[in-house]
Amino acid sequence: MGTATLAELRDSAQDATAAYHHPQATNSWLQAVDSFTGSMKIHSKQSQQVVGVILAGGKGKRMGGGEKPLQILQGRALIEYVIERAAPQVDELILSSNSDPALYAQLQLPMIADCFPGHSGPLLGISSAMAWATTRYTRAETLPYLACFAADVPFFPENLVAQLLHGMMTNGSQVAVAREAGQLQPLFSVWDIASHSKLERAIAAGVYGPKPLLPELNSITLDVTAESAFDFANINTLQELQALEQALSGFGRTDCH
Repeated sequence: MGTATLAELRDSAQDATAAYHHPQATNSWLQAVDSFTGSMKIHSKQSQQVVGVILAGGKGKRMGGGEKPLQILQGRALIEYVIERAAPQVDELILSSNSDPALYAQLQLPMIADCFPGHSGPLLGISSAMAWATTRYTRAETLPYLACFAADVPFFPENLVAQLLHGMMTNGSQVAVAREAGQLQPLFSVWDIASHSKLERAIAAGVYGPKPLLPELNSITLDVTAESAFDFANINTLQELQALEQALSGFGRTDCH
């Protein structure tokens, strides 16, 4: 498994002729590099087709048994924050959940149930999303990439998918995983759907999450920089939800840009 910083990824374009800041870039790393052989651009929305999946399969036992993605933070459901951040970064957004579809009907997202009976866990949600995308894009020349987002993490960088996809393609990897402040974030990742069969074998062997599978794949861990103090804050309990509510109120805003 490889590890790369943004600086190392920039080094791969040393033979480029010029670099300039994109006018809509939100971070200094968002640059476009023109070379003699073509143009490689890094934006908050990339040229490669990407399907995004919000992983909402957790049972929310530590939240009192309710639907964790629907818990309210400053007047809005957690999943609404996720959609707001994720949708501009992908071409199509879907929801992975085994809950009653009526609970999420107002979101108007395709809802994908797990397709591997007798198993559970986020790796199953990723695999099920891959199966859905493979069927949906069966007539396409190439399959899209799959970007994953956690339903209980309302804030994350607005250019996260572009960062991960660039690192993945630069290194020829099958999956790129975010790491922030030394903490691995395996549910914030981009996958080559061609790895689907490996996920199915891992699930059949009892693997629950993506982390144990990474050493067996051609994977890369990419250090990303948080855009706010609230990025990657995971909400697992009502106490954590209340603490974030108070912190946001003290911060004086809800967009966290």
